[in-house]
This record gives sequence, C-alpha cells and structure tokens, in this order.
Amino acid sequence: MIKGYTLPITAAGLALILLATLPSAVNIVRSLGRKGKVHRNGLYQDEDGTATEESQKAFSAKPPTLAICLISVCGLVLSLANAVLTESNGSHHHLRRSVEVWLHCAIWALLVIQSVNISIERDPPRRFDFSQAAACSYLILIVVYGFLEAQLRVTGPYMGLVTGESCLAIIAFAACLALPRRPDVYYEGKIVDRQWGLPAFHRYAYSWAAPLLKAGAAGKALAISDLPKMDHYTRSRELHELFEDEDREAKIKSKDSTPDGKLGTSLIRLLILSHWPAFSRQYILTVLQSLFLVAPQLAMFKLLRLLEARQNGAYVTPEASMWTVAMGLSILIQTFFENWMWWVSYSQCQVPVRIQLSAVIFTKSMRRKDVKGVQNSKEDDNGVKVAKDVAQPDAASEESEDEQNGVEEDVSKTRQGTVNLVGVDTKRVSDFATYNNLLLGALCNMAASFTFLGILLGWQALLAGIGVQLLTLPLNIWASKRYTSAQERLMSVRDRKLAVLNEALAGIRQIKFSALERQWSKRIMDKREDELKAQWESFVADIWLILCYLIGPVMLSAVCLGVYAVIHGGLSASVAFTAIAILGQIEGTLGFVPELVANGLDAWVSVKRVQEYLDAPEKPQSTEPGDSVSFKDATISWPSDEEQSGDAFALRNLNLRFPNGELSVISGRTGFGKSLLLAAILGEVDILNGTITVPQAPPLHDRHDHKANRSNWIIPSAIAFVSQQPWIENCTFKENILFGLPSDKERYDKVIQACAMEKDLEMLTDGDSTEIGANGINLSGGQRWRITLARALYSRAGILIMDDIFSAVDAHVGKHIFEQALTGELAQGRTRILVTHHVSLCLPKTKYEVLLGDGKVERAGLVEDLRKTGELQHILEEENEAAVSDDDEPALLPSPSLARRQSSGLARIDSRASGRPRAMSQSNNLARVTSHASKRSGSFGAGHPALDPKLAAKKFVEEETKEKGRVAWKVYYEYLQASGGTWFWIGVLVNYGGYQGFLLGRSWWITLWTRTYDTKSAHIGQPATLLHQTFSTQYAADVAQNRDPNLTYYLSIYVALSVIVVIGGTLRYLWMFYGSILASRRLFEKLSYAVLRAPLRWLDTVPLGRILNRFTADFNIIDSDLIRAASLGLYNVMTVVGIVVAGAFVSPFILVFAVILLGINVRYAIYYLAGAREAKRLESIAKSPIFEYFGASLAGVSTIRAFGKSDAYISSMFAKLDAHAQALWHQWLFNRWLTVRLAAIGAAFSVATAAFVVSLDKINASVAGFALSFTLQYSESVVWMLRQYANTELGMNATERILEYTNITTEPEGGADAPAAWPTEGRLAVSDLVVGYAPDLPPVLKGLTFDVEPNERVGVAGRTGAGKSSLTLALFRFLEAREGSIYIDGVDISKIKLYDLRSRLAIIPQDPVLFSGTVRSNLDPFNEHSDVELREALARVHLIASDSSEGSSTHEPEPSGSSTPTHTNTNPFSTLSTPISEGGQNLSQGQRQLLCLARAIVSRPKIIILDEATSAVDKATDELIQRSIREQFTDSTLLVIAHRLSTIADFDRILVMGEGKVVEYDTPRKLFEAEGTFRGMVEDSGEKDVLREVILGEKEG
Repeated sequence: MIKGYTLPITAAGLALILLATLPSAVNIVRSLGRKGKVHRNGLYQDEDGTATEESQKAFSAKPPTLAICLISVCGLVLSLANAVLTESNGSHHHLRRSVEVWLHCAIWALLVIQSVNISIERDPPRRFDFSQAAACSYLILIVVYGFLEAQLRVTGPYMGLVTGESCLAIIAFAACLALPRRPDVYYEGKIVDRQWGLPAFHRYAYSWAAPLLKAGAAGKALAISDLPKMDHYTRSRELHELFEDEDREAKIKSKDSTPDGKLGTSLIRLLILSHWPAFSRQYILTVLQSLFLVAPQLAMFKLLRLLEARQNGAYVTPEASMWTVAMGLSILIQTFFENWMWWVSYSQCQVPVRIQLSAVIFTKSMRRKDVKGVQNSKEDDNGVKVAKDVAQPDAASEESEDEQNGVEEDVSKTRQGTVNLVGVDTKRVSDFATYNNLLLGALCNMAASFTFLGILLGWQALLAGIGVQLLTLPLNIWASKRYTSAQERLMSVRDRKLAVLNEALAGIRQIKFSALERQWSKRIMDKREDELKAQWESFVADIWLILCYLIGPVMLSAVCLGVYAVIHGGLSASVAFTAIAILGQIEGTLGFVPELVANGLDAWVSVKRVQEYLDAPEKPQSTEPGDSVSFKDATISWPSDEEQSGDAFALRNLNLRFPNGELSVISGRTGFGKSLLLAAILGEVDILNGTITVPQAPPLHDRHDHKANRSNWIIPSAIAFVSQQPWIENCTFKENILFGLPSDKERYDKVIQACAMEKDLEMLTDGDSTEIGANGINLSGGQRWRITLARALYSRAGILIMDDIFSAVDAHVGKHIFEQALTGELAQGRTRILVTHHVSLCLPKTKYEVLLGDGKVERAGLVEDLRKTGELQHILEEENEAAVSDDDEPALLPSPSLARRQSSGLARIDSRASGRPRAMSQSNNLARVTSHASKRSGSFGAGHPALDPKLAAKKFVEEETKEKGRVAWKVYYEYLQASGGTWFWIGVLVNYGGYQGFLLGRSWWITLWTRTYDTKSAHIGQPATLLHQTFSTQYAADVAQNRDPNLTYYLSIYVALSVIVVIGGTLRYLWMFYGSILASRRLFEKLSYAVLRAPLRWLDTVPLGRILNRFTADFNIIDSDLIRAASLGLYNVMTVVGIVVAGAFVSPFILVFAVILLGINVRYAIYYLAGAREAKRLESIAKSPIFEYFGASLAGVSTIRAFGKSDAYISSMFAKLDAHAQALWHQWLFNRWLTVRLAAIGAAFSVATAAFVVSLDKINASVAGFALSFTLQYSESVVWMLRQYANTELGMNATERILEYTNITTEPEGGADAPAAWPTEGRLAVSDLVVGYAPDLPPVLKGLTFDVEPNERVGVAGRTGAGKSSLTLALFRFLEAREGSIYIDGVDISKIKLYDLRSRLAIIPQDPVLFSGTVRSNLDPFNEHSDVELREALARVHLIASDSSEGSSTHEPEPSGSSTPTHTNTNPFSTLSTPISEGGQNLSQGQRQLLCLARAIVSRPKIIILDEATSAVDKATDELIQRSIREQFTDSTLLVIAHRLSTIADFDRILVMGEGKVVEYDTPRKLFEAEGTFRGMVEDSGEKDVLREVILGEKEG
C-alpha cells in the first residue's frame, strides 16, 4: 500500500530540500566579494572571544567540505545514470518511475548547489549553518531512498544505483556532521567552552567533555582554572546587560509611569523576553520528543501481533526483524531528542537564568536604598514607632512568639535575607526554568498516549479510565494549595532561622564571652524546629500529590483493561502489554507532575520575593551638582522604603555651606544625628525638604585611574568616606589601602607615616602583604580605623568625609593623625568634613564648625565668626574637649604570624621607648622602635617592612578545602545513622523491594490472564492497519462469543494488586521523608553545636560565608533534595532488577546480556562520577565566595558608593558568578555525556531482547509481552538509576561538607562545677601566668603575676603589644595557661567548667554587639528580669532620664524613616519594645555602646572587664557613664583596659603591662611619683594637666 505513496514522498522530499536550498542560492549570489568575520591580524572573533594564531591555524574545514562537494557531484551523476537507464527500459510503470528518478536528479542538483555554497562561504559559523541545512537535506534523501528500497524492492542495475545513491547520501550526511563550526576562541586569556566550535556530531555526543572526565578519572583534582570560560550566552555581564535592555524596553513600552527603581514589567516576563530563544528550543524539542514517545510501544505491539500469528503457524521472521530494528531506532531517536531537550534546559535555561538573576540582584543591591530600620511598624499610644505586634511599654516582660515574629517580619530586608535571594530563590527559579517545559511535554505525552490507547482499547475503555482519573482532580487541587502554603511558610521560617544564625555568627565573640552558647543553641534550634515542621508540612502535602499521581495511572490501567475485557470478553497479550506499556508511560509522565507542580509553586514564591526586592526603591540622586557642599532649608531623615511617619528622627531646616579645601568639624551629643548629616552629603538619606548640593564626581570609567600620576592624582569632586564602623575587606593590608588604585610608592609611604602605621607594619611578619581577615578580625580597633583613614588619604578624592576617626586611637596617635594626616601635606587643598567629639584638638586648623542639637543645627559658621560672637566658647564648653581613646591593641585572636610577632618582634622594642617621654617632640609622638623585622625585611620608605618577593605571604583565611575522590563510606554511614539507623534502612529496602515485587506480580498476573486467551487468537491475521487490527468487528464478535467466565476473578485480583501498589508507593515516600527529617535535625544540631563551641581562632579564620553556605545551601540539599534523589535512585535500582528478572523469563541469555550491558553502564558511570563529583565540589566551593562577597559588599555599600566603586564591585561579583557558572554548567555537561551513552546501551538491550523473542519459536506472546513491556523501560530506568546515584553522591557532598565542620576541635566542656554563688568576693590572683596562641608559637604572657582585691577598681594600661587583650583572653580561658595559674575567690579557673567561668564574669567590648529584636530582648535576651530592672539600667547609662520611665529625648535614634518634619524627636529607649534592627544599625555607635553597658548592669557580675566601652560617646555622656560605673559597680571588681588615662586615673590601682609582663602595679599616685612608665604615658597623653589634677589633686604650677 505504501508503494503508491513513493512518488508523493519523493515530491515532498524535493520540496523540503528546495526550501533548505533557497538560503544557499541567495547566499551564493550575495557572497561574491564578501569577507569572513575576522578580527585584527586576520584572526576570527565573535561575541564569545577571539581566536589565537595557533587555534586559527589548527582550524580546518577543508576535508569535510571537499567530501561534501565530491559526494554531491557523484550523487548527481548516479541519479542521471539511473534516469537514463529508466528511460531506456520502459515498462507499464514507466511514467511513474520516470518522474521519480528525475525528481531524484533534481534533489541531487539542489544538493550540489548547497555544497557549492558551503565551499565558497568564508565565515565559519555561516558555513556551519549551511552544512547543517545540507545534513537535514541528506537525511530527507536517506528517508526517501529507504522507502524506495523497502517498498519497491527494485532489482538489477536499478537496485545497484539506488543503493549507491543511498550510500553516498549517508556518507555526505556524516561529512556534514563532521564540519567544525569555528576555531577555538579565547576570552581573558583562557579558552572558551568548545561547544560552539565543534562539529555537530561531537556536539550532540557531548564528546568535548571527555578530556575533563578523563582527567577526573585519572585522579586529578580539578580546579576552576581547569575549566574553560563560558560563552557569552552564560556570562554574567552579558546576561545582566540583556536583562537591563529588556527592562529598559519594557519601561519605554509601558504606558504607566514606572516608579524609580521598579521593573518595567513582571520579573517572569523579563526572564522570558531575555531567554525566549532558549525557551523556544526547549519547547520545540519537547514536542519532538513527545511525538516519538509511543513509537517503541507501536513497534512492540506489532511484534506481539506477529508472535500471536506465529503461534498459529504464520512465518513472521522477516517482518518481525524489521520491527525489532524499528524498536531500537525509535528508542535512539526519542532519547536523542530527550537528551538534546535536557541539554538546552540545563545549559541554556537553568544556568543562564540563575547567573542572570544573581547578577541582577547584586547590581540592585549596589543601587538600592541602604535602609537600616525595622520597617513594619505602627505607632503606640505615645506616638512611638514600634514593630507590629510588639508588646507595649506596660506589657509583661515575657514577649510572646507573635511579638517576636512581628519584630522579625523584615528578615527579608536584612543582609542575610538579601543573600538568601541569591542562595535559595535564584536556584528555585532556575530549577523551574529547567523543568517548565515538562508541563507541555506532559500534555503532548498524554495526548499521544491517549490517542494510541483510544485506538488500541476503544473509546469506552479510555473514557472510563479518564473518568476515574478526573475523580482525583479535587484531591490534586487541594494538595497543590496545601503544598503552596507549606512552601511559603517554609521560606518564611527559613529566612528567620538564617537571620538568627547570621546574628549569632556575627556576635559569636559576645556569645562566647558571656557563655550564652546554650541559650543561643536553643534559640537556633527552636527556629530550626519551626523550619523542620514547615518542611514536614511540605512533605505531607507532597505525599498527597504523590498519592494523586499514583492513583491516577494505576486505576487508569485497571479500569481501562477491565472495561476492555468486559466489552470484548477477554484480553489478548498484544493489547494488554501494549496498553500496560503505554499506561506505564502515562504513569511516568504523571510522576513528574507533582514534582513539577511543587517546583512551580516554589519558584512562584521565590519570584515574588525577588521581584519585591528588585522593585524596592533605589538610592535616588538626592543631591544636586554644585561647586561646594551645602544645605539649603534641608530636612533629612534616614532612608526608608515604606511610607514614613512623622515622629521618626530627622534633622530639620539645615542651612550650611562647607568651605572648599578646608577642614570642617561637626560635633554634638550622642545620637543627635552627626552620622546622618554625613550620610546626607553621600546621598544616603531621604531629603524631605530643601536641597543639598555636592560637587558631582565623574564616573569610575571616566577617571582613568590606571593613568593617574602625581600631577593629576586629586579629583576635586571625588569623595572618600571613613565610616563610623570601619569597613575592612578580606585582602592584604596594602590592598585595603590602595582600594583598586595603582600603587604609588612615594604617596603610599607618606600615607603610612601620616596614619601612624609604621609600627604596626613592623609587627607584621609579612609587612603590608599580610592578609587581613573579614571585617579586620585580626586587627585592633585602632588599626582598623587607621586603615580606613589611610584608604581615604591615599584615594584621589578631593572631598574627605570622616566619621569620628579619633574614638579608637590613643592620645599621642590622635595628635599625630591630626597633624600629619588630617592637616598635613596629604590633606592640603582637600575639603575635609569631620565628625568628632574632639573639637579642641581640631580647633587650631578648623575653618568651619557645626554644632548639632536636638534635630537641628544649634550653631554653625566660620570659626573666626563664631569666635567673634562668643559662640565658639559655648561649643567648647559643650564638648569640654573630648579626650581621645584607643583600643590600639592587636586582635583578640591574632593570626599565628601576629602572635609570633607579639612574642618575638615586640620583645626587641628598645626598652628606653617607654622610659624617655620627654625626648619625644610634639610633631612625632610615636615611640621609635628598633625593629629586627625591619632590618630583616628591608624598609619601605619611612621604615615599614616589605615582604620579600621570594616568600609567599601567609594566609590568614585559608583557602576552602575540598575532598578528593569519591565520597567516603563514613559519610554515608553517618547519614544513615542520623536518619534512623540500620533497622530504618532495612525497612526502606523491604518497602521498595516489596513495591517493585507487586509491580512485577501485577504484570505477571496479566501474563497469566492473557495466556488463557492465546488459543483463542487463531483468527487474528495481519490486517493492514492498527485500527483494523484492534477494532475489527469480526474480532470483537469472536471474542464476545468466547467470553471468559473467570474474567471477574482475574480482574478483581488485578485491581487488588493495583490498590496495594498505590498504598505501598505512597508509604515508601512517607517512610523516606521521615528519615530525612531525622537526619536534618541531628546533623544541624551537631553542626550548630560545633560552630557555637568552636575556638575563636577557628571562627576568626573561617569566613562567615563558608559557614553560612553549609547552614543554607548544603542543608537545603539535605532537607529535601538528597532524600528525593535517594528515593528515586532506590526505586530505579529495583526497577532495573525487575527488568532483568522479566528478561530472564524469556531466556537466560537475556540475563547474561543484561548483566554485560549493566557492567558497561556502570563503567561509564564510574568514569562519569570521577569528574562529576569534582565539578560538584567545585560548585559548592564556588558558592562560598559569592555569599562572602555579597555579605561584605552589603556591609560596606555606603563606603563603596561613596568612593564611586560600585562598578568595580559589580565586575568582581560577575567574575565570581562566572566561576560558579563554570562549575555548575560542567556538572550538567558531564550528566549529558553519560546519559547519551547509556541511552545507546539501553536501545541495544531492547533490540537484543526483541531479537531473542523473535528467535525463540516456542515462546508465547504472553511471556514475550511480559518481558518486552519491562525491556522498554530498561534504557530509562538504568539512566535514572545511575543519574540518581550520582545525584545522591553529589548530595552526600553536602553531608561531607557539614561533617567536616561538625568534626572540628571544640572548646573543652569538662571540669568541676563551680561553687553555687561563686564568685562571692571578686578576688583575683594571677600567678606566673604563661600563655600562647598555639602550642607551636612563643608565649605572649610571660610570667605575669598580680592580684586584685575584692571590689577593687584596677586599670590596665600599656602600649600596643603589651598583652592587655591576651590577659582578657586568659581570664576567660580562650587562651589556656601553659604555666602558672589564675585564681578567682580561691578557685583555679583551669579546673572548673568553661560555662561556669564565663557565665560568672562579664565583659563590655569596644565594638558593641546587638541583635535584632527589641530593646528588651537585647537587655534581657532570655526574660530573666523585670521591666523595672531594665528601665533602671537604661537610666543608669543615661539613655533615659533617671526620674522618668519614659525618658527624655536626649538621645535620638539615628536610622529610621520620617516623611513629615516635626519639632521633637522621640527617644527610642522610651519603650522597651522599640525594635532594634540587625546589628543595631538603627542606633548610633554611642547608643549601641551604652546599651551594651546597660546589659552588663542588668547582669550584676562580681567581676567585670571593660574594654574602652564608651569610646564613641561624647565627653559629657562619658563623664556621666564613668560616674555611673563608679556608683553601680561598688560591689564588683572592675578591670578596665584603657588608653584614655583619664578613665582610670582615679582607680584604686593601675597595672602597666609591657611585653607580656607586669611593668608597674600600684596606686596612680605612687606610679606617677615613681616617674616610670606610667609617668611617661601621662606626659605623652596630651591631657597631662587634667591627669595630674586627678592623680595628685593639684594643678601643675
């Protein structure tokens, strides 16, 4: 019958090839004289990169091009010969045959045109595109000849010519696939991924992954540098630009005006517009894959029909062999399109979408308003802005969970909430971009499958089955809604958990000093329990979805087969097993639907979160260009992205004009808005009224920093910023100062000298190449301040904005900085605007002075004018010359190199330095040091050491390690134990094995059922069509006459087995999900326990991003992804076992063949896993720098924007995203490499099984159908088995990384219990104490001996490196004693439990640590005190008035929002429920210090250590605080570390330390009269008259 269609098929082939030839014909005409796309010097160049001379030379398309041309000419000659031969031998079919052969000639002529075009095209990509069109043309021709040879069965010379033409077409097709696209190109000096340069055959076989897989299999540890660069479709910069272009166009097309910063349209629409070519390819391939989905089942149906006919004596071997081959080919074609579809989904959809969203979010963060307040708020009865649902002032102390949740509602606006968008939400959205096409695929698969079933079973059976499925629709809808709700709650509680984690890690020092690990562990685990409850709710909803998908197909098959059997009176093997195979296909299709729905709902939640962030207001251009910095009738408040209320803090009616090139000083009481005024100059505020003018700085790319020299270094309008909280990057000392600028040695040396950092560099073994930890963790407070000041001085900025640079440096350093840095050579001609409490220090060279009052400017003007009017005296009286202070001390836990320097380098300091105070001139108050380090390393200009270029600088933050080889079995064991142990997993195996057993039993039952009808199928012949075969009226009538009386028996057993399959299939997931929750809980508890109790040294050297990566990305995998992969993997293992068992029913040879092929599969899988696990580990490691960099950039966004460095940081983030993309992209490349090979092996197994079936004459159709129905699943099941095993192993990589941190060495918790009321007196005795930072490092305290009497106040003084901070660490046992002892009230602290020790002492650090929540939760985090006690503590530190619980408005909040200027500002401490934002950012630095002091007053310890706890408050407040300390701690022993000698001048005794030893220890008066070290420090302090009066009670005469 096909025979009559050969002419139309040939004509159709000609038409298609003609369409493919038209572009070639047009190109031939247009290509004359056109040159190829080349770069300079004739090198190829495109968007991906540029070829090198070597790659250009290695590239050659001549051999395949020549082959294509020769073959096309030969084909044309053969076709002409065939036409002539046909014309010379006429027959009754002559006309039809003549037309066909001349059509073949026309086809070959068109192919010649295509080959000519390919040969003359000079542009490699265009030539490749034309070759692919030619390949399609040859494929069409192959199909045409296939029909001719199969149906016409021509013989003689005709057959020879046709065969020759067919062979030529096949060879030409291969030649077209062998033509390369372009030479290898390079980007930034590295080769770009070769996908777009290889021949088509290698691309579709994914063979370019082989070299990397080979390297992995050989045991090489892959690094990011081993991976090629990504093409421009996957690079973050290009993807970001594409998104911005689409958004810009959407805004232009939008009729409504889009608010500044908001997207022009929905995020989903922008993603579709950005990636529509990839999504289009994805959908087209999905449809093509679906069209071929039922082809193997059709081939199986034909085979079973033939076997049924063979049982009745028919000879069917030739036709059966043809259908056997057809089965194999259909599987190959279907898997080809499936692999291609998945590759497009992963490489062109998932990875680009994820990288693009991450890039867009980070770029937005650099433009977004820097909102610091708790936004969700309402007003209480007093008009105070408080968080929603937060208790009112008269509420009970105990906060309810709802109240806490109210405070935490804005977690998404915290830094960690923002980082979460990149870590979690972008992954969810990109995952759905990968799978979104499966919805269309499911519809196409269902349409094809139901059409086939309708033809096979009849419309009655099909409608009955669909009707049963529709009954599950309401349950499906309900489960989907429940899942959505569960996911939204899960994301919400996950954000809250991460916010708590982030705060705990950020404030870990305070937690450990206060022995609050248990309380914080409980707080974290409470949030974790909330998360796990939400996760379990999600799992339960997922179980309902799984139940729906299981009920649907299983009951569909039972009802369809039952109705068919009832109608037709029986069931043949061919109908039954074909229907089961199709129904199994439907089951597999519907199996994706719950997961697809879940992913879609997850993605929708994440899209809304990301869109909300991207739609948030951006930092407006609030300042206007001008010649100078000035304010005109300006009212300003801290930025808010919500509607502002009128009671929040604002500075009003500002009229200021800062003189150019001069020093201006801003002063005022703590909390009066000094930092807000500086932020206004930077444009980081909301301007509610008036105008602010600031010189407009040129953009970064117009500054040409690389061309900067001494003559053009300063850019007058550029701004540099020194923030109140020093922002230090994790890079070298020098890189922090250069901040991306070129190195000018002379200028750099001057900056080092001006900022008094020569001595600091002498202490650093690696000089200025020493790596600085994140946030300057291995630097003292003073060093951090001076590095940020040095950064500003070194910069090209003509305007320096500085916030309180003197608060963390001691007196002589402060004076040096003022003279050398602030007013010295480097500052000349630059506009300097400084916030400080030290007006008198700066007064001699101050041009302009501003004094802030309560939300307004009290006084402002030129200093000379203020002096004339007498206002200057008022300012000086107000300030009373705030003394400078310092914690100019090395960090609590320095790096090994720093510790070594403290014990060796510092020991070489000339001892005369501390004993000759009068020898120092006022111009240089720094003690001169004879440094062996300097002598050893050479000098840097003024004497700071340089790193020997031959020696690599030591790493403070070590590179993140990754395991090598496969995941260790110990990791699996730990996970198995955490998830339930041996008996749990035995239950899992029984569950999954039983499920597969019932599936096999159900199919075998069909075999038994259909076998009863084998003898009744003798009448079945071989009708021409499938429709006729199935719905022959005669067949139906015959079956009806032979209706089986046992039909009810067989059908009821089948239905019963189906019900068992549904129940068992559901319970196995419930079982696994329960184990996942157990494992997640136990592993999280172990990790949080280990991290909270880790040594400070470990916490300092491991970046926060790495720890958070484990708590976020890795636990997201363990919570759900890992168990799903394990479940699917185990299911597919059982399925493969079932398939092999089914094949064994046909022949033992099938079993042997299956084992052989499985061995080949496993070999490929092992080869694949070696590379895949390396790629997965790289991907995990590549994520950490993204989180670290994002967090650091958000913390320093004001500084980054002030310096105009946003673009530089965006570029740096793009580089990190590209590195992550490289690892992620190669994961999927390796996956496709494996899958395409396993698919070919699966097709081979199916063909082999079918061939055995055909070759065994005695096998009946029922057994054959049983075997073949399972065999068709072999390819997919093996692929999924190995893929899920790989996913499980890669998921175990997350467990491996978590276990790495759970196994760190933690602080010891053993020891004796301290006495119940210990310490009762507060007596401290230190005897011959020797401590060091590590066993292999020299000691830093060397025989320290002193004692402190009960209730005594002792000040601890000493220069940098004296060991003051080491003493603090030793008191809290962060450093264990090597020799000697510390006794408190007669108890050796080394013998008691750490918890008992640290919980009975208290420390108030210089850097205040607050947590998000309320004033109450920060004062009393665990509800142990009454409100009265808390308000009393606030009053004692003068945050509220002592005579009123409501306080006064003396101390104002800083960051908050306001829209309507009012006449008063509300004191935030007037209510204990005032919200405190993350890190206390909505308070000033001084307010944070005072709140920490109030917290210590609440705890009432017997021994308290203060470390410059009031350095950031004004002089008047400081005096009040010092008085409060003297009054409130009369029954406590005070140990105060200070460089502000006035703080400790009236103490009972003063301990002067030097080089880790006691230098002097006595009363202040005796020490002063002794004229020793302490006397020298007094003389150098810059306030010696005041100190003399305090110490001696007299003024110097």
